[in-house]
Amino acid sequence: MTRVLAPVLVACCLAGWPGLAHADLLNTSGRIAVLRVHDVGTKYGPPSDQIDVEVVVTLQNQPGKAFGFQLRGDGNQQARRAMLDLLRDAFAANLPVSMDYNITPGRNNGVVIRVWLTR
Repeated sequence: MTRVLAPVLVACCLAGWPGLAHADLLNTSGRIAVLRVHDVGTKYGPPSDQIDVEVVVTLQNQPGKAFGFQLRGDGNQQARRAMLDLLRDAFAANLPVSMDYNITPGRNNGVVIRVWLTR
């Protein structure tokens, strides 16, 4: 289930989305279908719906959608590594995860800002 939490104005280069002027902050949850980690700068998605991230997650109940975040050496590196660890644990145990993410309306790929598990 995807819910709109609040519209958010986002700076043009926030979270690796150059040219992003407006995004919605949404929430989703489900079991992980794919957990992918790839090299910096290789991006994910088609040119019209691309996210500049190193970690990509897809959920079983959200076909056609992808969620990701960067693992770069910036002020958010520790939190993002912890998010990746949490996703790995959830994937290994087949547990549902919840995520908050920013996404441009009409697109399918969003940038994750929070990850958590709930019992």
